[in-house]
Amino acid sequence: QEFLSRRLIKTHKEIRRIVDLNNVMVAEHLDQVAYPFIMRSHSLYDSGRVVAKLEIIRSLRPLLWTTFLVGIIGFLLTFSLYWSIKLFILDSRQKAEESLLESEEKYRSLVSKLPALVFRGYADWTVDFFDDKIEALTGYSKAEFDSRRLKWSDVIRSEDVLSAKEAFIPALRTNQSYVREYRIKPKDGGILWVQEKGQIILRHDGRIDYISGVFFDITERKIFEEDRLMFSKMEALGVLAGGIAHDFNNILTVILGNINLAMLDLPTESIAREILTEAEKACFRAQNLSGQLLTFAKGGTPIKGLVAIEQLIKECSTFACRGSGVRSEFFLQENLWSVEVDIGQINQVFQNLILNAIQAMPLGGTIKIYAENLVIAADSDLPLTPGQYVKISLHDQGSGIPPAYLAKMFDPYFTTKQTGSGLGLATTYSIIKNHRGHITAKSKLGVGTTFTLYLPASDQTVIDNPEVKTELFKGKGKILIMDDEDLVREVIGKMIVYLGYETDLAKDGEEAVNIFAEAHKSGNQFAAVILDLTVPGGMGGKEAIAKLLKIDPQVKAIASSGYSDDPVMAEFHKYGFSAIIPKPYRVMEASKVLHEVIKS
Repeated sequence: QEFLSRRLIKTHKEIRRIVDLNNVMVAEHLDQVAYPFIMRSHSLYDSGRVVAKLEIIRSLRPLLWTTFLVGIIGFLLTFSLYWSIKLFILDSRQKAEESLLESEEKYRSLVSKLPALVFRGYADWTVDFFDDKIEALTGYSKAEFDSRRLKWSDVIRSEDVLSAKEAFIPALRTNQSYVREYRIKPKDGGILWVQEKGQIILRHDGRIDYISGVFFDITERKIFEEDRLMFSKMEALGVLAGGIAHDFNNILTVILGNINLAMLDLPTESIAREILTEAEKACFRAQNLSGQLLTFAKGGTPIKGLVAIEQLIKECSTFACRGSGVRSEFFLQENLWSVEVDIGQINQVFQNLILNAIQAMPLGGTIKIYAENLVIAADSDLPLTPGQYVKISLHDQGSGIPPAYLAKMFDPYFTTKQTGSGLGLATTYSIIKNHRGHITAKSKLGVGTTFTLYLPASDQTVIDNPEVKTELFKGKGKILIMDDEDLVREVIGKMIVYLGYETDLAKDGEEAVNIFAEAHKSGNQFAAVILDLTVPGGMGGKEAIAKLLKIDPQVKAIASSGYSDDPVMAEFHKYGFSAIIPKPYRVMEASKVLHEVIKS
């Protein structure tokens, strides 16, 4: 009974049987045991001998149920763990992707804000990566380079490709970074300078894997460097041109003065007088040439005179178009107002604009020139003082100018021509501004370009053919003449004596001041003084007039110079002069100036 009643767990249901060695049941204890069940047998011993067997039958349902519960719990735990891990991985991946996207966005933002263009390319000039600034720089899209239809060498100016390759070789040998500068051709034309800084990445076998680096647009820096160099050259040229013009005009003064004096003693119908008249005209053309040289090299304040603009337009256009396949057509309003301009500088303006039009029509064509009187109102959009102006337009039939270039047309050294200096239109703009005028440019591709000038009109009228007026104003009194050139001094003295005056001559300002002081002290005063402004190594007219005014505040001084751009000539009243007489000049100009100064 003890064997039959034992239980490992009180609640477990079991069937227990005791059978002898012949499998005959001796005793049993029965519980209700659900199917399925499992049986286990144990031997019973007595004095060390097996005397019977104990058979225990148990139901598997509790075990199966427990196993099922454990399985369910395990499954749920495993499922939860799986999704926890998966969600953790997904969350980590998402965070990594977000971090990567954020990093890429920061990189893109950084690259986009860099004043440079990032690239990756190869030894054959192909490029498979550019940032978004490539189109703004070159006009070509990223797709055009990514498809390898376009190589970077196709963008480089052909004459710069070789030097770009040569700059690359030292870096290839040393596997170091490199820097090279060259010009590129944007899609819409023009020229840009770029600086390329890169690093060569090599394979294990020493061959180039790829090249990475950046491009910088250094066009403005190059323009500044060229501008500085050109300014230095122009400054030197200006000094040279000024010296040449001064000496040239001094020589012309001697030639013109002697020609004029010789003409005055010849009959009007004389063949010799006719020949000398032609020589006289040639002297004035030479004077105009030296003035243009000086204007180009130095600019300067315009020395204005009253001009009939229609005559100037026709003469300049006819001269500039000569020998080309281009002709001019004029549409000029009748009774155009006169303008007060520096004739040499305005002549250069028309020559620059007409030459520009001729170059725009290599196969020939027509330049249409319009001129009309125009009153600018106070509410006008033009940057001009309200008043009367002469509006002049020059229209060519060339290929036109791209819109992107119109804003740069008047910038110094900007040009789209292979051999252009970029100075013509810049000089034109400067001259018009110095005349208180305005210039604009409009263009349409395939149609042509129109330049429009606005020049302030004068309320005075030009007297027709002033050259034919040969009246001489003779006078009396003593004139002091100061000039450092002996021949100039002598010929001016002869002209003044011819007009009936007496003369005293001085070689520099110091001598002139001494002569003037002695004459003033003695009461034998000079009726007028003619002072050369420039005396190399000595006192010039500007310094001399300051001393003369201290001696006699009423002194009547005339400034004379071979430097047509001298600021004293443009604003002589500020310095104490009563009038000016530019070199070279004739007896008639000298007589008129002396008459007006002494009479005043």
